[in-house]
Amino acid sequence: LSRPVEVAARGYAFVVSFSKTLALHENALPFCFREVWVITACLGLIKSTSTQYDGGVVAIDSEKEFYRLQGDLYSLCRAKFMRLAYLIGYGVEIEKSPVNSASLSMLSWPKPATWPSIPPDSSAEVMAKEKTILQAKAREKLFDIQRKPLPLEPSSLLREANRRRAFLSVGNLSELYDSVDGSGLGAHSKLSPNKSSSNLMTRTMSGPATSETSLPVDRPMRLSEIHVAAEHALKQTISDPDFMTSLSSPEEFESRYMELTKGAADNYHRSWWKRHGVVLDGEIAAIFFKHGNYDLAAKSYEKVCALYSAEGWEELLADVLPDLAECQKILKDEAGYLASCVKLLSLESSLFSSKERQAFQSEVVRLAHSEMRHPVPLDVSSLITFAGNPAPPLELCDGDPGTLSVAVWSGFPDDITLESLSLRLSAFSSADEGLKAIRSTDARVLVPGRNIITFDIPPQKPGSYVLGALTGQIGKLSFRSHGFSQDGPVDTDEFMSFEKPTRPVLKVRKPRALVDITPAVSSALLMNELQWIGLIVKPIDYSLKGGILHIDAGAELKIEESQMIEIESYRSDGEHSSPIDASKVLSRPTDTGRVEKVPIENGKIKLPDWASDVTTLVWFPVRAINDTVPKGTSPGSYETDNIRYSSVFQAVS
Repeated sequence: LSRPVEVAARGYAFVVSFSKTLALHENALPFCFREVWVITACLGLIKSTSTQYDGGVVAIDSEKEFYRLQGDLYSLCRAKFMRLAYLIGYGVEIEKSPVNSASLSMLSWPKPATWPSIPPDSSAEVMAKEKTILQAKAREKLFDIQRKPLPLEPSSLLREANRRRAFLSVGNLSELYDSVDGSGLGAHSKLSPNKSSSNLMTRTMSGPATSETSLPVDRPMRLSEIHVAAEHALKQTISDPDFMTSLSSPEEFESRYMELTKGAADNYHRSWWKRHGVVLDGEIAAIFFKHGNYDLAAKSYEKVCALYSAEGWEELLADVLPDLAECQKILKDEAGYLASCVKLLSLESSLFSSKERQAFQSEVVRLAHSEMRHPVPLDVSSLITFAGNPAPPLELCDGDPGTLSVAVWSGFPDDITLESLSLRLSAFSSADEGLKAIRSTDARVLVPGRNIITFDIPPQKPGSYVLGALTGQIGKLSFRSHGFSQDGPVDTDEFMSFEKPTRPVLKVRKPRALVDITPAVSSALLMNELQWIGLIVKPIDYSLKGGILHIDAGAELKIEESQMIEIESYRSDGEHSSPIDASKVLSRPTDTGRVEKVPIENGKIKLPDWASDVTTLVWFPVRAINDTVPKGTSPGSYETDNIRYSSVFQAVS
């Protein structure tokens, strides 16, 4: 009827349903009959439906569903095939990856009425399996990362097989498998060939022996013997020569395993379930890596790492990313290797030991100070983050400089020295890039965790500005971070937020009056006599820290710069729009603890820091000069209105 999509759907449902039915009668069926039937049925269904499907005019949903079903059939077949391979001793060839562990650790062992026994004259095969098991060792990962191997068994095969042996009691074996971790290989290491017989208690048979058993039933089977027994039993169950050939050697198993994995991945990629395909690409990459095809392995690992990172699956990423980093290191892909090391450092610290994270940082520093062929900027947004002060934004006026404090969090496990550090601010209400980078030329050391960095801000145009990007230099390596921190208390460690901040950290206002200066003397001046004049300096919602007061006394007044200027705090009783009587000023009590003498040079007085945000009274000596008037004369024409003063303030650079 040319309806392959419907056939695939109904066929898959039938395979799953009938497999459950076979499980109910498994003890009456040949050894692993259920697994063999599922594999054969899936392969037959895949072949028949794929040849009938010509990709003609079909709805997009139907096409995606067909490839999804094909992927499910390949995946089911693949899982059962790995189970059979594990039974006959090819477990060391199977990558202990999260996806394989999830598939096999939830797949139950075969449940025959009696576990197969070792056939006669199989000692050579047992020794070969024994040698394979003893020589098997986990591949050493880059940076000497130590991770507990993921299990590929639902329970210990050694325990399960011996428990199902004929005429052997279930309860008498518990003392034989103490500390068995369920890995199969680990269990065998505790029951070596030389000790397996001598350390076991002698058991009596609970029934008559048969001619089929070549192994005394009072001794449990070793793992190598279980593999040999399973392999011979499978030869009696499998009738397809091609199927049996795929289990005849590790090389043949790997070839079929690659075929099934690639078939599942390719079909998932063509369906809606593309993530399943990417995950299986990681299993293909492991085979490429094993055989030294690092270029192909790296391409597949990159897809897997991108998926895990996007989904936030950090534990899975921590398992695969070191393999990608090793490929990149072998291929001399310095940019990719650096990015992988930084990503490893940015993962949850509990996923790696302190020694391993320090090794990641050492690689970053080593490459940063080496002669890189193609140095590229590195994005460290997930490792170095920053935030402004939670207090109100810094307010400046047009033309004024200032200082801005920024909290920078370092995810490096140790201190790291930066050759330079720069901060870029972005305009809050426009799409332009904002200010030029505010550079800190001094070498800085970032400690793990929170650091407070102060940047000097040159005069800027009016507007509101938010944090933009943080750039810096580690050796010859340029890095850039867009990892904005959470708004809120700076003391918190919640610094992982990649949303652009909306709270301004700097506001530059248009020019306005920053200070109010009022004369503190209204009496007449004596001609040619040294006299003191006071000016009341009051900041208007502005800090005068680092400010300089410029005083121009006029053409006929001279400031005596040989005298020290006195500055004292002043408590005003109200606003004054006219000059204040000197007698009132002199009689008004002042804060005697806030008095300071400062020099005056060329009419400039540098205000002390304590006077930056309080009203102060500045006393300075002047002399009214007129050669035609006798000394000490007090003409009415020379009032303090003749004193001209400037209210220009500038920040000290």
